[in-house]
Amino acid sequence: MKPAKIHLLEPQFLGYTGILCGVYFKDGISVAELPFLDQQRICASMRAETIDGKNVSPSAAFSNRNELVADQIVEPTAPDIVPMKRGVANEETKHVQRFTREELESIADCEGIAGLRQIGNTLGVKAKGIVEMIEGILKAQGGE
Repeated sequence: MKPAKIHLLEPQFLGYTGILCGVYFKDGISVAELPFLDQQRICASMRAETIDGKNVSPSAAFSNRNELVADQIVEPTAPDIVPMKRGVANEETKHVQRFTREELESIADCEGIAGLRQIGNTLGVKAKGIVEMIEGILKAQGGE
């Protein structure tokens, strides 16, 4: 992928001197080093290679994909399997505060249904009225 000179391999262009594809050649070899894109363009249109002897055309790159063999592939080893204990949670369970009916009624008196909704959201309880919200929270906690 670095700039390089191109050597023409076509029998008609082996000793070619002149301009071809905007590149000046002398005796079938480019005078200046060409960018990789120009190398690909010339190698794709005729038999040519870099001075290093590498064909950089897209078709040559496609045929070189099979150079990797299974013996060269190194697969990383998997970590050892660690048995997990069932029924034991890895995370500590959050302690949820339990409320009595009297506490919920005093919260409703002070903060209204908005205060009850904050408590209900942690338990997954939704209701439109204060009475239904209190009943739902008590039921979600497992009764009074």
